[in-house]
Amino acid sequence: MRPLSALLSSILLMSFAQAQNKPEPIRLCVSTLQNSSRNVVDATWQRNQMMKVFERINKSKDVTKGKAARIETVLLESNSETDPAVRENNCQFILHTNLTEVIHSGSSDIGMRPRSTQIGNVGGDPRANGSDSNGATVEYRVMQAGILEEWTSGVVTEHDQLSDEMLVSRLMDQTANRVASELREHH
Repeated sequence: MRPLSALLSSILLMSFAQAQNKPEPIRLCVSTLQNSSRNVVDATWQRNQMMKVFERINKSKDVTKGKAARIETVLLESNSETDPAVRENNCQFILHTNLTEVIHSGSSDIGMRPRSTQIGNVGGDPRANGSDSNGATVEYRVMQAGILEEWTSGVVTEHDQLSDEMLVSRLMDQTANRVASELREHH
């Protein structure tokens, strides 16, 4: 009976030690996408797409094994700097995103912008002709709750032949991955 008791005690102590080493979760409020572009985009749907990316990130091996902090997200129904829901939900950080531009390959905007020229053509490469791709840019800011200065920020740009919605969704995916990485790095 004694060996069984010792074994159970050691398992319990190991479990407790592992629980102590797990990083604390990070609470992140995610505001609705602000759209400063001239294109119509469903901002709430795009924000929800980003929330799904955070859910996928939380299912990674590092999070499930306790090596990386879990990011608990909270939906905000606005993109206000001082949303009272931040305090009510005990968020540590707030993520604000802004779609600043969407450029279509046939628009006059693209003609005024410098673009790279590719020498040589790889057959079948959809990126070979830069003029056929659409582009979009999202700026993001992460702020600490209670502090009106930005904690970190960045710009994510994508060029592809996708529709506006899919292009912006890809930007939401990239933004969520970048923000998760930055939060965990500094946490």
